[in-house]
Amino acid sequence: MLRFRSSYVETKKALYTLVHRYQPIARSDIADIAGLTRASVSNIVKEFLRLGLVEESDKTGNGVGRKKILLRINDKSIHVIGIDIGRRNIVASIYNAGGKILRTEKRTFPDVRTLSENARDTKDILGRMLAWANSKKIRIDAIGIGVPGPVDPEKGIVRSAPHFRKSEIIDLKGEIENSYKIPTFVEKDVNAAALGEQWFGIGKRYDSFVYLLVVEGMGAGMIVDGHLYRGVHGLAGKIGRFVFPKVDNGEKICILEEFGSEISTLKIAEENAKKSGEGFLYTTMQKRQLNIDDLIEGFKTGDPAALEAVDSMVFYTAITVVNLALFLDPELIIIGGDLAGISPHFVEWVRERVRNILNGHPLPKLRVSPIYDVSISLGAATRAISEAATRKIDSPVFSS
Repeated sequence: MLRFRSSYVETKKALYTLVHRYQPIARSDIADIAGLTRASVSNIVKEFLRLGLVEESDKTGNGVGRKKILLRINDKSIHVIGIDIGRRNIVASIYNAGGKILRTEKRTFPDVRTLSENARDTKDILGRMLAWANSKKIRIDAIGIGVPGPVDPEKGIVRSAPHFRKSEIIDLKGEIENSYKIPTFVEKDVNAAALGEQWFGIGKRYDSFVYLLVVEGMGAGMIVDGHLYRGVHGLAGKIGRFVFPKVDNGEKICILEEFGSEISTLKIAEENAKKSGEGFLYTTMQKRQLNIDDLIEGFKTGDPAALEAVDSMVFYTAITVVNLALFLDPELIIIGGDLAGISPHFVEWVRERVRNILNGHPLPKLRVSPIYDVSISLGAATRAISEAATRKIDSPVFSS
């Protein structure tokens, strides 16, 4: 059953998000940004203070006249667990409302597994993290999970997530809530990353931006006018599934992920290494299958096979950026994924290719995510913090 919240509750939720993004911030500045009267904002802030969601900062605003009292999030008001479920790893962290990590546990696996196997291990990790939180007298208000989609963000069901060992439909929200009786929220990994950037990263000062995630697949999380855009069926941002006709092959098609993902880059690296018959990657291949860490190490050691593969990744990342720029015209595109941090010059190489392709058209700002290694777990935590705050705001005891 759908739950309809009052517009007043939605306004309070939006103001809580604004405090998070712009803190420390004065009531008058919140009113200006939100387009509300100062009296309305003042009444809502009083409720936030009563709930303990925000607190008044010791800092005061600059300028002439009466000093402004600034507001900030009360870090101790909410605690959540944010989880990144990948194909070869699981990362879970306990976060406070300010986004600070209090504890982290990570598991990595040598091979791609099934989602159900990773869900089972996730429950095991959660059990230990909750035991630790209990020993520290920390109450966990909600759990957020980022996982490769497609995801139903309301029901928490994952349907046939790509690049796992087999195709499955998993009621991830139901499994976790049945085990631990804690409200759980599931988000597509790239959408979670976009939320993390909006609240805690370089997206804080932008009302609209795109988070481009390049991992085993490719996806784009889109923040439009301050809100996460998921699309009617939750399919928005599946850029890796963009289709193109195969040259001279009738009506057969190919998809972008066949060329621009980490998997395709590794295939190029393997082919290059086999041709050369030498180098770091070739030697490693004689022992085991290559992984993304091998490619990064090969690049850093100057292995020609790795250098050529990364150059191919730069090219296809640039093509993706160009398509996003022409379709959405965003002010900012944030690039995330392991290869985003392969070199401090990565974004410069992409920008140069984009500039050459666009040939005079306006370029979006391009940035490598400074939190790309935790963006999904932090973003999942962001969804959980937002939902936990909304539950407090929506409490009948305090509703106006």
